[in-house]
Amino acid sequence: MTEDTPMAATREHREQGEAPQTPEGVTPGAGPTKARIERAALSLFAARGVDAVTTREIAAASGVSEGAIYRHYPGKEALAETLFFTIHKRLAAEMRRAGTGAGDIEDQARAIVSAYCRIADADWALFRYHLMTTNRFLPSADDARRADPDNPVAAVEDIVAAAMAAGAVRPGDPVLKASMALGVVLQTALHKVYGRISAPLCDYVDALSDGVVAVLKA
Repeated sequence: MTEDTPMAATREHREQGEAPQTPEGVTPGAGPTKARIERAALSLFAARGVDAVTTREIAAASGVSEGAIYRHYPGKEALAETLFFTIHKRLAAEMRRAGTGAGDIEDQARAIVSAYCRIADADWALFRYHLMTTNRFLPSADDARRADPDNPVAAVEDIVAAAMAAGAVRPGDPVLKASMALGVVLQTALHKVYGRISAPLCDYVDALSDGVVAVLKA
Protein backbone atom coordinates (compact mmCIF):
# COMPACT_ATOMS: atom_id res chain seq x y z
CA MET A 1 0.00 0.00 0.00
CA THR A 2 1.33 3.44 -0.92
CA GLU A 3 2.22 5.73 1.98
CA ASP A 4 -0.21 8.60 2.34
CA THR A 5 2.38 11.39 2.57
CA PRO A 6 3.55 14.18 0.22
CA MET A 7 7.04 12.64 0.15
CA ALA A 8 5.68 9.24 -0.90
CA ALA A 9 3.49 10.84 -3.57
CA THR A 10 6.48 12.74 -4.94
CA ARG A 11 8.59 9.57 -4.98
CA GLU A 12 5.85 7.64 -6.75
CA HIS A 13 5.51 10.26 -9.49
CA ARG A 14 9.29 10.39 -9.92
CA GLU A 15 9.51 6.61 -10.28
CA GLN A 16 6.80 6.75 -12.95
CA GLY A 17 8.52 9.59 -14.78
CA GLU A 18 5.71 12.03 -14.03
CA ALA A 19 5.90 15.55 -12.68
CA PRO A 20 4.58 15.52 -9.10
CA GLN A 21 1.29 17.32 -8.65
CA THR A 22 1.13 20.17 -6.15
CA PRO A 23 -1.46 19.45 -3.47
CA GLU A 24 -4.19 21.94 -2.69
CA GLY A 25 -3.21 24.12 0.23
CA VAL A 26 -5.19 24.57 3.41
CA THR A 27 -5.14 28.38 3.52
CA PRO A 28 -6.92 30.26 0.71
CA GLY A 29 -4.66 31.21 -2.18
CA ALA A 30 -1.67 29.22 -0.96
CA GLY A 31 1.02 28.97 -3.64
CA PRO A 32 2.70 25.67 -4.55
CA THR A 33 5.42 25.80 -1.89
CA LYS A 34 3.10 26.88 0.89
CA ALA A 35 0.54 24.28 -0.16
CA ARG A 36 3.14 21.48 0.05
CA ILE A 37 4.25 22.70 3.47
CA GLU A 38 0.70 22.83 4.79
CA ARG A 39 -0.24 19.39 3.51
CA ALA A 40 2.98 17.78 4.71
CA ALA A 41 2.53 19.34 8.15
CA LEU A 42 -1.09 18.25 8.29
CA SER A 43 -0.18 14.66 7.47
CA LEU A 44 2.63 14.55 10.04
CA PHE A 45 0.63 16.29 12.77
CA ALA A 46 -2.28 13.89 12.27
CA ALA A 47 -0.01 10.85 12.41
CA ARG A 48 2.22 11.80 15.34
CA GLY A 49 0.89 14.92 17.04
CA VAL A 50 2.13 18.49 16.76
CA ASP A 51 4.71 18.26 19.53
CA ALA A 52 6.45 15.19 18.09
CA VAL A 53 7.02 16.73 14.64
CA THR A 54 9.96 19.01 13.76
CA THR A 55 10.22 21.67 11.08
CA ARG A 56 13.07 19.65 9.57
CA GLU A 57 10.69 16.71 9.11
CA ILE A 58 8.02 18.96 7.60
CA ALA A 59 10.58 20.35 5.17
CA ALA A 60 11.74 16.87 4.17
CA ALA A 61 8.18 15.62 3.69
CA SER A 62 7.20 18.63 1.59
CA GLY A 63 10.38 18.65 -0.49
CA VAL A 64 11.43 22.18 0.47
CA SER A 65 14.19 23.68 2.57
CA GLU A 66 13.58 24.30 6.24
CA GLY A 67 14.11 27.98 5.56
CA ALA A 68 11.16 27.93 3.16
CA ILE A 69 8.86 27.09 6.06
CA TYR A 70 10.03 30.17 7.96
CA ARG A 71 9.38 32.35 4.93
CA HIS A 72 5.70 31.43 5.24
CA TYR A 73 5.29 30.85 8.99
CA PRO A 74 7.13 32.12 12.10
CA GLY A 75 7.44 28.53 13.30
CA LYS A 76 5.81 25.16 13.71
CA GLU A 77 3.26 26.29 16.30
CA ALA A 78 2.07 29.14 14.08
CA LEU A 79 1.70 26.69 11.20
CA ALA A 80 -0.25 24.23 13.35
CA GLU A 81 -2.49 26.99 14.69
CA THR A 82 -3.17 28.38 11.23
CA LEU A 83 -4.26 24.95 9.96
CA PHE A 84 -6.68 24.68 12.88
CA PHE A 85 -8.23 28.13 12.68
CA THR A 86 -8.58 28.06 8.90
CA ILE A 87 -11.11 25.24 9.05
CA HIS A 88 -12.52 26.57 12.35
CA LYS A 89 -13.59 29.78 10.63
CA ARG A 90 -14.74 27.89 7.53
CA LEU A 91 -17.03 25.75 9.68
CA ALA A 92 -18.40 28.85 11.42
CA ALA A 93 -19.23 30.54 8.12
CA GLU A 94 -20.94 27.41 6.80
CA MET A 95 -22.95 26.95 10.02
CA ARG A 96 -24.26 30.51 9.90
CA ARG A 97 -25.03 30.24 6.19
CA ALA A 98 -26.80 26.92 6.64
CA GLY A 99 -28.88 28.15 9.56
CA THR A 100 -30.10 31.28 7.77
CA GLY A 101 -33.39 31.09 5.89
CA ALA A 102 -33.53 27.30 6.07
CA GLY A 103 -37.19 27.17 7.15
CA ASP A 104 -38.33 25.41 10.33
CA ILE A 105 -36.06 23.87 12.94
CA GLU A 106 -36.03 20.51 11.15
CA ASP A 107 -34.85 22.17 7.94
CA GLN A 108 -32.24 24.18 9.83
CA ALA A 109 -30.92 21.09 11.61
CA ARG A 110 -30.61 19.20 8.34
CA ALA A 111 -28.89 22.13 6.62
CA ILE A 112 -26.36 22.46 9.43
CA VAL A 113 -25.69 18.71 9.65
CA SER A 114 -25.33 18.51 5.88
CA ALA A 115 -22.82 21.37 5.89
CA TYR A 116 -20.74 19.73 8.64
CA CYS A 117 -20.70 16.39 6.87
CA ARG A 118 -19.94 17.93 3.48
CA ILE A 119 -16.94 19.83 4.84
CA ALA A 120 -15.69 16.77 6.70
CA ASP A 121 -15.91 14.49 3.69
CA ALA A 122 -14.42 17.06 1.30
CA ASP A 123 -11.18 17.26 3.31
CA TRP A 124 -11.24 14.53 5.94
CA ALA A 125 -7.57 14.97 6.85
CA LEU A 126 -8.13 18.62 7.78
CA PHE A 127 -11.45 17.97 9.53
CA ARG A 128 -9.91 15.12 11.52
CA TYR A 129 -7.01 17.37 12.53
CA HIS A 130 -9.44 20.07 13.69
CA LEU A 131 -11.46 17.57 15.68
CA MET A 132 -8.43 16.01 17.36
CA THR A 133 -6.67 19.29 18.24
CA THR A 134 -9.59 21.40 19.49
CA ASN A 135 -8.47 20.93 23.08
CA ARG A 136 -4.98 22.14 22.15
CA PHE A 137 -5.82 25.41 20.45
CA LEU A 138 -9.07 26.76 21.88
CA PRO A 139 -8.09 26.76 25.58
CA SER A 140 -4.72 28.31 24.78
CA ALA A 141 -5.88 30.87 22.24
CA ASP A 142 -5.64 34.54 23.21
CA ASP A 143 -8.70 36.21 24.69
CA ALA A 144 -9.63 38.00 21.46
CA ARG A 145 -9.66 34.76 19.51
CA ARG A 146 -11.62 32.91 22.19
CA ALA A 147 -14.22 35.68 22.20
CA ASP A 148 -14.43 35.81 18.40
CA PRO A 149 -18.07 35.06 17.46
CA ASP A 150 -16.83 33.68 14.14
CA ASN A 151 -16.56 30.12 15.41
CA PRO A 152 -18.77 27.07 14.78
CA VAL A 153 -19.86 26.60 18.39
CA ALA A 154 -21.03 30.20 18.76
CA ALA A 155 -22.78 29.92 15.40
CA VAL A 156 -24.82 26.92 16.54
CA GLU A 157 -25.51 28.53 19.92
CA ASP A 158 -26.89 31.62 18.16
CA ILE A 159 -29.11 29.49 15.92
CA VAL A 160 -30.47 27.55 18.90
CA ALA A 161 -31.07 30.76 20.87
CA ALA A 162 -32.99 32.23 17.92
CA ALA A 163 -35.09 29.06 17.66
CA MET A 164 -35.91 29.31 21.38
CA ALA A 165 -36.90 32.97 20.99
CA ALA A 166 -39.17 32.03 18.09
CA GLY A 167 -40.83 29.26 20.08
CA ALA A 168 -39.52 26.51 17.78
CA VAL A 169 -37.45 24.98 20.59
CA ARG A 170 -38.44 24.63 24.24
CA PRO A 171 -36.95 27.42 26.39
CA GLY A 172 -33.73 26.56 28.16
CA ASP A 173 -30.00 27.08 28.06
CA PRO A 174 -28.98 27.50 24.39
CA VAL A 175 -25.36 26.74 25.24
CA LEU A 176 -26.30 23.37 26.73
CA LYS A 177 -28.67 22.52 23.87
CA ALA A 178 -26.06 23.50 21.28
CA SER A 179 -23.41 21.37 22.96
CA MET A 180 -25.74 18.37 23.03
CA ALA A 181 -26.72 18.84 19.38
CA LEU A 182 -23.09 19.21 18.27
CA GLY A 183 -22.26 16.06 20.19
CA VAL A 184 -24.53 14.02 17.94
CA VAL A 185 -22.40 14.91 14.92
CA LEU A 186 -18.97 15.18 16.48
CA GLN A 187 -19.13 11.92 18.43
CA THR A 188 -20.07 10.19 15.18
CA ALA A 189 -17.07 11.85 13.52
CA LEU A 190 -14.86 10.56 16.35
CA HIS A 191 -16.14 7.05 15.67
CA LYS A 192 -14.98 7.52 12.09
CA VAL A 193 -11.56 8.71 13.29
CA TYR A 194 -11.20 5.56 15.39
CA GLY A 195 -12.38 3.28 12.60
CA ARG A 196 -15.66 2.22 14.19
CA ILE A 197 -17.53 3.50 11.15
CA SER A 198 -16.02 3.78 7.69
CA ALA A 199 -18.58 5.37 5.37
CA PRO A 200 -18.50 9.07 4.47
CA LEU A 201 -20.34 11.17 7.04
CA CYS A 202 -22.72 12.36 4.32
CA ASP A 203 -24.16 8.83 4.30
CA TYR A 204 -25.51 9.51 7.80
CA VAL A 205 -27.09 12.92 7.25
CA ASP A 206 -30.66 11.65 7.72
CA ALA A 207 -29.93 9.78 10.94
CA LEU A 208 -27.77 12.58 12.35
CA SER A 209 -30.39 15.21 11.51
CA ASP A 210 -33.09 13.18 13.27
CA GLY A 211 -30.80 12.90 16.30
CA VAL A 212 -30.11 16.63 16.41
CA VAL A 213 -33.81 17.48 16.14
CA ALA A 214 -34.62 15.03 18.94
CA VAL A 215 -32.03 16.73 21.15
CA LEU A 216 -33.30 20.21 20.34
CA LYS A 217 -36.92 19.30 21.06
CA ALA A 218 -36.20 17.34 24.23
